[in-house]
Amino acid sequence: NTMLEKMEKFMQDAVHKMAQSERSGAQIDALTRRLLKINKELAEERNRARSMEELIDAMKQKFMELNINTDQKQAFNDIKKWFSNAAKALQEDKLTTPVEQLENQIKQFMQPHIRLLPSRHDFIAEKSDTLLESALRSGLAVDYGCNNGKCGKCKAKLLSGQVERTRQQDYVFSESEKSQGYILTCSNTATTDITLETEEAVSVDDIPLQTIAAKVKKIERSSEHVIILTLKTPRSQRLRFLAGQHIELHLDNHLLDDGQPVNAEYSIASCPCEPSNLEFHIPVKDNTPFAHAIMNNLKTHESVTLNGPHGSFVLDEDSPNSLIFVAWDTGFAAIKSLIEHAMSLEHAETIHLYWMTTKVENHYLDNLCRSWNDALDNFTYSHVLCEPKTDVVAESLIQHLHNEHSHLLNFDLYIAAPGHFNHLLKPLLTAHGVKGQNMHFESTFHGDEIID
Repeated sequence: NTMLEKMEKFMQDAVHKMAQSERSGAQIDALTRRLLKINKELAEERNRARSMEELIDAMKQKFMELNINTDQKQAFNDIKKWFSNAAKALQEDKLTTPVEQLENQIKQFMQPHIRLLPSRHDFIAEKSDTLLESALRSGLAVDYGCNNGKCGKCKAKLLSGQVERTRQQDYVFSESEKSQGYILTCSNTATTDITLETEEAVSVDDIPLQTIAAKVKKIERSSEHVIILTLKTPRSQRLRFLAGQHIELHLDNHLLDDGQPVNAEYSIASCPCEPSNLEFHIPVKDNTPFAHAIMNNLKTHESVTLNGPHGSFVLDEDSPNSLIFVAWDTGFAAIKSLIEHAMSLEHAETIHLYWMTTKVENHYLDNLCRSWNDALDNFTYSHVLCEPKTDVVAESLIQHLHNEHSHLLNFDLYIAAPGHFNHLLKPLLTAHGVKGQNMHFESTFHGDEIID
């Protein structure tokens, strides 16, 4: 009854909310999609619970039918006790977890929905976050600067709905801007569904080059061959970048013989939805001053200067196609950023990741990929082992694609691997039906090479 009452109230509130949204001009489509998704998930939970109940009942019956001799009785009693406790725990979990999950889904659905124009992008605004924070967390490349109400770069025109000031701001709007309804997204949150007119970065040309003094937050040995470096940017100067781009890192306290800081360029492995915490995958077997400094001398809280971002290996957000990602070795860094961005946008119908390496241990974030595979219905993860020879790697990839996808016409492929391998792969993919505009390659690379 509790579940039914919650669903009844949820449906009534949702219908009322949709009516309000329609009158205010906000995004009715986004609300409808969310309602359908929640309804589907609830049906799946019910089916899963029903199946588990049937399985438990069948196992109980089997236990009752077993004839156990004296020698086996103690072992049988232990198993029976374990099963009873497990079944009881499952029943208790079943009574609480779906309701809590549904409450969280209802809460998310009833949060204010934001539509941005002219892009028509939608996102949900958490009441504890500013509009800017919610937009960035949703993977949207909105314009901003200081993030503390001073520069005015995050200003947007409020076309409908209501907002509430949550932070002090020093930026002063002109009388014209005031009359047109401009607000700062870094200083306001939504109290109703709203529609904003604001600028967004839709291509790499819209992202400015930036120089930011970041600090080392964490140095983590992910495997024998890879260190994950996490940098934190100042709150007032977060990095604006698109998923898949790379950036120059300068170790300010570590100098070369000519007096210049040790530097290198690496793909950003984190999602733009977390612009203050930047992740990089550093192959430690690289015989470079940068890798040596990371392994032996770099300490937390040290200064690292960022220059960039660079590169055009970014997601085509206008494409309706499903996505195939291919990473060779630490080319996974750029691919990880793209995947997390696609997830935050709920961008693709299906996503398939192929991570290719020479050894099992070189899948240094294998557990992360497996967790995506387990948690997401539309995500598939394949870890592929092969010799680091150009023709062997190419043949292995083409064979996997051929076996697991009936055709490639409706896919966009994103491939991060050494340049000479990408050059060889392109005509092979063309021969298998992939259009040129649906192939995207990244050749900025560190780690195990593929030899000819």
